[in-house]
Amino acid sequence: MRSAARDGSPGGCGAPSGPAPGLGPGVGGSGVREPSEEPPPESGVRSRSVLVALHGRRAHLGAVELGRLIASAIRAPLHGLLVCSEPIEPGDVPAHLGVAPEALDGMVLRVATSEDLPGALASAAEGHEAAFVVVASEPEELADERLGVGRIAARALEVAVCGVVVIGPAHRPPPRLRRILLPLDGTPSTAAAITPAWELARALGAELDIVMVACASPRTGTDEDAPPVSTPAPSEPGAMAAPLYVDQPQHEWPAFTEEFLARFLSAIGHCPHDVSTRFFLGKGAPAAEILRFAGELASDLVVLVWHGQLADHHGGVFRDVLCGAPCPVMVLRR
Repeated sequence: MRSAARDGSPGGCGAPSGPAPGLGPGVGGSGVREPSEEPPPESGVRSRSVLVALHGRRAHLGAVELGRLIASAIRAPLHGLLVCSEPIEPGDVPAHLGVAPEALDGMVLRVATSEDLPGALASAAEGHEAAFVVVASEPEELADERLGVGRIAARALEVAVCGVVVIGPAHRPPPRLRRILLPLDGTPSTAAAITPAWELARALGAELDIVMVACASPRTGTDEDAPPVSTPAPSEPGAMAAPLYVDQPQHEWPAFTEEFLARFLSAIGHCPHDVSTRFFLGKGAPAAEILRFAGELASDLVVLVWHGQLADHHGGVFRDVLCGAPCPVMVLRR
């Protein structure tokens, strides 16, 4: 796999930094992005709230920590939603959850009386114009068969139009978000949905690690040493397939890196130059490669763009990464 780095200074790509563990040498790409005279369009996350689902006896604390971190970064109000079958006063929420009142300091507490926690959470996310919804899955929570996460998180993923951050049972929210991993599949529709990811990275001063995975190419004949044939391009108009010679950067890597970042990160994704980014190209099974990058790069957050389907190849990769990520996952809908 190859990597290219940009240092976040306006107007260009930085010199390559040292190689990340196990990822091979960095490759520079000066002039990858051209400066723009107009500021990039933003999604408006700073004008909306961060909504945390308060449920269970352990999951809510991790969700509150991560929600507070995100809300502080984007300067958004932090809201907490508790759904109960019987009405209680907001002031009684800490006791109901079994936490000290200071654990919820700075949070606007709301209580909804309902038997349908997933549905109430989805309605609240829409009604209060949340920028992000943060929800955790407990080990004993009934899992959704389609998505493989807790049913509350699954419902939020299916209906929320904002970003949904899912914290798995084994995840410990980091004290800071320093590295955000963003897989891109080379399609314009995916790149068009990434604005909240770079906005968050920009607000946090985090590095955005972009990864594209080239599926293993078939070989002609039976000779294992035969060169691979070209990987078919995605069917979406304007999409880009990974370069043919993934392990031979002198052939296609520099030109591909320049075109990919210019088209999908800058022109379509509108990512500004003051966001520090690195670009990695892997080869193999997409889900396995994304999970490997997340581990080797010590990612604090993985961002996935999902089109809402699970039956196709993209949906299978989405589910596998969502369930197997070593850190919280933010899901953006396209």
